[in-house]
Amino acid sequence: MSIASDTSHPHTVTLCASPRLAQGIRQWRQAEYQRQGLAQWQSPQVYPLQTWLDQTIEQAILCGQIPCELAPAGVLDNTQEALLWQQAISQSLQRHEAAELFNTSGLASAAMEANRYVIEWNISLDMADTSEETRQFLRWRQQFQQLCKQSGMLESVRYHAWQLEQLAQSTLPLPGHIELAGFDRINPHLQRLLQLLIDRGVQVSHMQPQVETVSTVRMAYSDGLAECRAAVGWAQQQLADNPAARLAIVVPALDTWRATLANLLDDCLHPETLDPAQAELPRCYEFSLGLPLHRWPMVDTALRLLRLVFQPGALAQTELSALLGDIYWSQALQENHLRAQLDAEMRSQLPLSVHGHTFARFVSRKQEAPHAIPCPHLQADVQALFAQAKQAPRKQLPSVWATTFEHCLQATHWPGERSLSSTEFQCSESFSRVLAQLAALDTLLGPIAAMPALQQLTQLCQAQIFQPQTVVQPNIVVMGMLEAAAHPLDGVWVMGMNDHVWPPLSRTNALLPAELQRKAGTPNASSDVQMAFASQIHQRLRRSAKQVVFSYATLEGDRLLRMSPLLNGIEEYPPLPTLHTLAETLAQHSTQDWQWLDDQHAPPVEEGEHVSGGTGLLRAQAICPAWAFYQYRLKARKLEAPKNGLDAMERGDLIHQVLAAFWSQTPAVTWASVSPEDLKTQLEQIASTVMAEFNSAFAQPFSAVFCLLEAERLSKLALTWLWEVERERPQAYTATLIEKEFKLLIEGIQVKLVIDRVDTLDDGRLVVIDYKTGSAPDFKNWASAQITEPQLPIYAAFLLQEADIAAVCFGKVRLTDGGFSGVAAGEDILPGVKAYNAEKNNVFPPEQFPDWPSLLNHWRHTITRTAQSLKTGEAGVVFTSEKDLAYCDVLPLLRLPERQLQFEHLQSGAQACV
Repeated sequence: MSIASDTSHPHTVTLCASPRLAQGIRQWRQAEYQRQGLAQWQSPQVYPLQTWLDQTIEQAILCGQIPCELAPAGVLDNTQEALLWQQAISQSLQRHEAAELFNTSGLASAAMEANRYVIEWNISLDMADTSEETRQFLRWRQQFQQLCKQSGMLESVRYHAWQLEQLAQSTLPLPGHIELAGFDRINPHLQRLLQLLIDRGVQVSHMQPQVETVSTVRMAYSDGLAECRAAVGWAQQQLADNPAARLAIVVPALDTWRATLANLLDDCLHPETLDPAQAELPRCYEFSLGLPLHRWPMVDTALRLLRLVFQPGALAQTELSALLGDIYWSQALQENHLRAQLDAEMRSQLPLSVHGHTFARFVSRKQEAPHAIPCPHLQADVQALFAQAKQAPRKQLPSVWATTFEHCLQATHWPGERSLSSTEFQCSESFSRVLAQLAALDTLLGPIAAMPALQQLTQLCQAQIFQPQTVVQPNIVVMGMLEAAAHPLDGVWVMGMNDHVWPPLSRTNALLPAELQRKAGTPNASSDVQMAFASQIHQRLRRSAKQVVFSYATLEGDRLLRMSPLLNGIEEYPPLPTLHTLAETLAQHSTQDWQWLDDQHAPPVEEGEHVSGGTGLLRAQAICPAWAFYQYRLKARKLEAPKNGLDAMERGDLIHQVLAAFWSQTPAVTWASVSPEDLKTQLEQIASTVMAEFNSAFAQPFSAVFCLLEAERLSKLALTWLWEVERERPQAYTATLIEKEFKLLIEGIQVKLVIDRVDTLDDGRLVVIDYKTGSAPDFKNWASAQITEPQLPIYAAFLLQEADIAAVCFGKVRLTDGGFSGVAAGEDILPGVKAYNAEKNNVFPPEQFPDWPSLLNHWRHTITRTAQSLKTGEAGVVFTSEKDLAYCDVLPLLRLPERQLQFEHLQSGAQACV
């Protein structure tokens, strides 16, 4: 297997379409020399095209063939060019009535592409005979060229054109032979260069793999994931047959499937990397295309830290959670569990969006709180970060901002306390180079504020593609469709060959006339151009390896997919078996007997063991015993979702406090002598006081306007409840117990309860009330074998069992349909509450509940039985309705989909037996 090129000739130069391809060809040729037994050899002359052209022109300038005064002052990189285009567009649109609505960044990208097409493809534009979009582009282009002239620099496409002009005029010696590698599309500039070389007597050829293709087949799979598994399984088998095989997996939508392929390749070929200590082990595969620098965790952490201190607006709390869980700053390894506790506290105490200084204050407060979360290193680094940022002037040059950013990151001990791996070290070096690029923007931007500087740094990181350098050539290369292999291959798998993906859809530039683009044949101009381009790549892939496999998917969700037309004429083969993951393989080939564990039973509650949870514990045990075990005995709980404002539970607690304060002030109300105005005034004062006390406990207090609105809501809700519901009660009463806390033992399990209110009627009987502000409370379960709302029955049957109870009910405190809901010993005790033995009350059948004491006995026995089941360790996933689990904090631990699957398997097995 060889490459058709005259590599032995000393004057042969290989020009490549990308730096990575050039590096790969150099490495491959050096490996070939070593295999030939050579002790020394001339270094292969392999360069990226632009690098060779820059070196040639620089040599001509040094030799005096090109006068220095004719050379541009410099070349704009992509970021600098985009900045100048944005400035040109902003200046052109500054008088436009809708100037603020334009996305100058997106327009700059389109203008850069249009400008490149105009120059590279010799498109002639006439201002008088074009659309408004093209006329705008020409105005922007004129302004852009003026800005370039002022700086003395050229954009890359015009600089390339200038280089070609100088090369045509120079007499420098050129290589005798130039070969091209990786150029699937020849644009007019490249064609002109080749013609110049040929006119100067240079032999020009294309680097073509000389591979004897044994087979080219196509295969269909159900979806993209099945394709990925099949491709990785194929690569595994190829390496098993030939450990030295050189393979490639080619993916048109590489960014979409990158993570999936990486996980499958690790799972299949490097299972040892599942151990975090082995995560950086060298792989036998690599991705030929890197990721934008900002997507690497280390750089993402740096940008988050800088946003934390310099962004004037609030940050999403999810961003702060990511920072707390990040290892690339401060003493994360020492304080990781404490930082996780801080994250949990922050979710419940801070709103959805948080200012940086509020976060810093929150961290400091948590060091001194009654239940402190001591993170001294984190606190010191956050304070040092803000102190360092405070020293920076409001505006300064980008180069000074680059230094400021470095000092800020150093204050936080970025990139962390542990030693860096090779990949992390290279990533850190790449970020330093990006900071240097930011410093090079002084002449273009001048003094700017912190956020524009940080935005420029972020854009530079997004534009910088980072790929770690590897020492050993991998066996497998995962690449995109536009990349060429640096050496002949033993096998290639090309996946994703569907007609909506390949050939790619045409896309003309909106700033240029579509007809002119189609006539010139610019990239993406028409379906014919795309088909010709795709066919060129398709033929290259077919010639690149002994074995070539094309695959496509037949489904994407519910959408039917079709094969790419480029696969017509290729023989269809039955699909290869898809890869079995490590877990599947271990499950199928386990040599140990299965061990069956009964998870229906937990360890019983030992004598003296403390199980807390209040009535919520018994409620969970009644609904689903596993819920009670996980949440209350194992102390599992979900992380709170951050929110803006108040949630339903907090709003309910506030109205509880308002009503408690009212009844504490006036336990007995003579409603005939109460005026609504006086009542309204009293409730407004109570609501304001309650809201002020509540607001003082927050790390980021609510605004005064928010508190005022919430106090108005509370007073209005309380007034509606008192005036429309409490005033209508038929019997006089006195509130004797208000928000009273009790502790009692039920079968040795301590239960803590808070009674919202107990009223004493004039005849001495008691009415037990529990406020509800949410959905309609369910009291019908009080007659069932499992009481899922046990709070009120516990009050009545255990705490107040010696008292004469007249009614047990919920108070539905709502604006529209407020009222009482529950059960009473007789009629005319509470409006809307029927007696347990009323004719129309079908909840409590008389044969089961002949009298009021029998109902109380039922509650006592049922709740005792629930407590006994908890004590004996009943912990099965058993429930009546999945709706009852709506508020279960540990729902993922119940594994309901898995249990549903097991149930279906049992059902199918039982039917088969029948």
